[in-house]
Amino acid sequence: MATKKKKKRGRAPILVLVLTVILSVLLFLNFRGNNIKLSKDEKVLIIGKQNLFAIYEDRLAVKIPYELYIDSEETVEDLVSTRNYEQVLEKINSIVPEKLTRYIVIKSGEIKLDVENQRNIPETNIGDKRFILTSSVYAMFKELYHEKNSVDEQNENILVDVLNANGVGGYARKTGELIKTSLGMKYNAANYETTQDQSYVILNDISKEKAAEILDKLPEKYFKIKTKSTIPTLANIVVIIGSEKDINFKIDIYGDEAVLKDATDKVKKLGYTNVSTSARKEGTEQSVIEYNKEDYFIALKVAKELGITDMIENNDLSNKIGVTIK
Repeated sequence: MATKKKKKRGRAPILVLVLTVILSVLLFLNFRGNNIKLSKDEKVLIIGKQNLFAIYEDRLAVKIPYELYIDSEETVEDLVSTRNYEQVLEKINSIVPEKLTRYIVIKSGEIKLDVENQRNIPETNIGDKRFILTSSVYAMFKELYHEKNSVDEQNENILVDVLNANGVGGYARKTGELIKTSLGMKYNAANYETTQDQSYVILNDISKEKAAEILDKLPEKYFKIKTKSTIPTLANIVVIIGSEKDINFKIDIYGDEAVLKDATDKVKKLGYTNVSTSARKEGTEQSVIEYNKEDYFIALKVAKELGITDMIENNDLSNKIGVTIK
């Protein structure tokens, strides 16, 4: 009996030793796993304890602090705290120019990123809130990622579908010829399935910069980005031209009295008539335009006219953009 008890006591230290070894191996693997090294084609969102990291292959890592606002009320931290990580991935994909394909949650340890370039996501202050500066995000990607990962967009290789939704006979072909003669692009012309006021653009396989070159040549000024489309096409871009006769769209301009008149005159010169002015927002660091993501090209047209380079995506806005003149 005494011998059996002795054997049991002898097994206890061995069991503790085995458990200790297993725990050490697991901890080693956990911390080792935080040294992120992705395959060449991976695009992953890393969800850390205080920041998100958008990782693009071995070329670019973008740090997104939890304190940043993604709209007027919700911060990145608020979004992550729901633990709905699919929704976090979807929201970040609506902000960055290149879609991330999956996410990884890191709960402990230091994150070490093996990439060529590491950057903080561009930001700006409006009042006491920090917002993502989406226009600078696109510029950063163009400099550090796109130019190394995509072929140059040659105009002669771009195909544009021009669809007439304004009811004017021959207008699609007329617009297509304008695109062909001014930019050297190919086009298909057809009537849209219905007539409508609103103009749309569908970006299939084209950068926003190249799409802007096309839209800048056209007289229409209310192009919204249409993300969901059932139009079967091989075109890089689809332009749907509405009549734009009865468009409900507003441009709010904020600034000191000395600059408001000049800014208003320039915006109205572009053909936008529903323009209002107000005193400048307190705490704004620089001139900036806020816009809903579907109104990007409207905001860009106004930004170019006013010489504003900073733009913030704010999807709380509907059928209007906000322009703050510093």
